[in-house]
Amino acid sequence: MRNTVVMIVLALLAAATGLLRWQRATPDPAPAVDESTTPLGYYVHGARLTGTDEQGRVIYRISAARLDELPGENRLRFESVSVDYRPVDETPWEISAATASGPRDGSVFELTGNVELRSAPTDGAAPMFMATAKLRFWPDTSRAESDETVEFRAGDLYLEAKGLRTNLKDDT
Repeated sequence: MRNTVVMIVLALLAAATGLLRWQRATPDPAPAVDESTTPLGYYVHGARLTGTDEQGRVIYRISAARLDELPGENRLRFESVSVDYRPVDETPWEISAATASGPRDGSVFELTGNVELRSAPTDGAAPMFMATAKLRFWPDTSRAESDETVEFRAGDLYLEAKGLRTNLKDDT
């Protein structure tokens, strides 16, 4: 009789275990992950960044309505951005765009949307104006490039061209 009771208890335990396993075999579906909602590392409203040369002198200041860190890409993204570029003893430039992005080290910025460059000569020369849809800017070397249509104005001179390669420091 004792063996019969043990066998019935074991059978009931086996049935209960099987029932629990069967109920767990269909887990709840995982919530869908929306790639556009990947969390940001940080964000800043009214951001201001400063870049310096080898001697520690300020050569540019970036202002943006918003700055987002994209940690998965190791990049920064700016909205409503303006760059006050003032290389030492050279012509200052103002650069503005709807958005910009670049690596966290600030080595290059990709500006997009109504990109405008304006020189502010201090020697009495005519200011230069350039406008394009996209521009890459390397602040350390003063280079700016675009493969898009570029509008250029300096005094009475007006030029429209496809592409731009310039060194802002040398006005070339």
